[in-house]
Amino acid sequence: MKNFFCLFSALLFLQLPGQEVEFRNHKINYKLSYETLKMQGEEDIGMAGIGADMFIFEKLPNLYLTLNSYSAITGERPGLISFGAGLGYVQPLFNSHFALDAGVFVGGGGGANAPDGGGLITREHLNLLYRFKGFSIFGGYSRLDFPTGSMGGNNLNFGVSVSSSFDTAHMTSANSADDTEMKNHKFRITMLGTRYLKFFEGPFPPSSPANSRENNSQLLGVEIDKFINNRFYAALKLNGAVTGGIDGYMSYLIGFGYEQPLWKNSLSLDAQALLGPSGGGGVDTGGGGIVQGTLGLRADFGEYGLKAGLGQSYAPEGNFNGTFFELGLTRNFNFISPQSQNNQPYRLKIGEKLHGFGLEFLNRTYFPPRRLDKNNKEYDKLFNLLGFQLSKDLNKNFSVLGSTYWAYQGSYGAYAEGWLGLQYAYPFAENWSVDARFLGGAAGGGGIDLGSGLAIQYGAGLAGNISDSWVISLNGGKMQGIKGNFNPYFLDLGIEYKFGQISKK
Repeated sequence: MKNFFCLFSALLFLQLPGQEVEFRNHKINYKLSYETLKMQGEEDIGMAGIGADMFIFEKLPNLYLTLNSYSAITGERPGLISFGAGLGYVQPLFNSHFALDAGVFVGGGGGANAPDGGGLITREHLNLLYRFKGFSIFGGYSRLDFPTGSMGGNNLNFGVSVSSSFDTAHMTSANSADDTEMKNHKFRITMLGTRYLKFFEGPFPPSSPANSRENNSQLLGVEIDKFINNRFYAALKLNGAVTGGIDGYMSYLIGFGYEQPLWKNSLSLDAQALLGPSGGGGVDTGGGGIVQGTLGLRADFGEYGLKAGLGQSYAPEGNFNGTFFELGLTRNFNFISPQSQNNQPYRLKIGEKLHGFGLEFLNRTYFPPRRLDKNNKEYDKLFNLLGFQLSKDLNKNFSVLGSTYWAYQGSYGAYAEGWLGLQYAYPFAENWSVDARFLGGAAGGGGIDLGSGLAIQYGAGLAGNISDSWVISLNGGKMQGIKGNFNPYFLDLGIEYKFGQISKK
């Protein structure tokens, strides 16, 4: 089952005031785009691009790192979803609002029985941007390919990007610190469980033998909310199936939410409107695009909270129309950053604490057992996946992890994983540490036999700092499905970007 878990964090111990930190300001552009994926012998697929460009290279301010997903929303392949990363460069044109944007992207993905080969996806683009205050519109040339499959070609693409910024904080040994005025940024992460209560249509095609059987569709996922003001927020919701015979189903939704306080600041009415790509697991979402509305309650208890709500999912082009109930555990953050960028050290005050985060890019190599997959073929001797991992430090040694892996080489192009777990790291030298990891999650697709999709993984490895922001790592271990016969050993090679954020109670 495809699933996409992201970061979920826990409460840190209070940090003593008086520690000095320095801020580094970075631009970030949130992007939504559209283009087609060329097909042979069938309708071309409309692909939505959802992602972010992060300008984190201080010495090259126009160079950006992109995280993006290109997924089907129209055509005959619902559930064709990919995820990956790349690099790009923006060159302003003279003293005008125009700029050129060129970049490359590499990822993994597939699904919907599409001819995706091993799952490798590549994309190059050259776009013209016109920049307004706070956002840009763009369009131009792109080439989207599954090189080991038989999909891809030259395209025109267009879209919109919304400009924002984020400030990273790093400890400093400065002797003096500036007590500049700070601004707040409310942010929250919710770990969600979803159960479909009733399907008015679907979830399977009317002609499918599975359409008549009892269904118990449950999903696990994560919701990430960034507040625009005190009540409106932008939302990203990712989830995938763990029961109900639809392993392989996932959705990747974006939209907006609104909160109306009901009692003090502890209880509020919460409404959301979301849309995005969805599919896999034999679920009939038409071309892949769905819309979703949710109405519920949120109860906050300081830094933590609970969410409960009822919602409706609807696929305009498919046979998927169902009511669901969702329940979630929330971690609230109130991050702060300087009102003005004066590049002066800042001294933490009482109630403020420095959170350590990491964004890691990994290559995972699996060494499967000598058994047969769901297609009655022996597993490959090895195959590779592209991985992305978010970490949040809990204290000096422990951190919480959220990660996802997508096959890009081998015979399992539609295979993907989502994980959540813990890491223990023990420093043994100035820039080196050994670590142990344990995670649980969901995985599936590509004909790999994992039963319902639930799985665990455990391993150990070595990490070394190559600068104050970048870490390299090597880890090995074993992945074990709760059911099914897929229990391979793995080897991970990664590079991690480390950064800090300051929160205020």
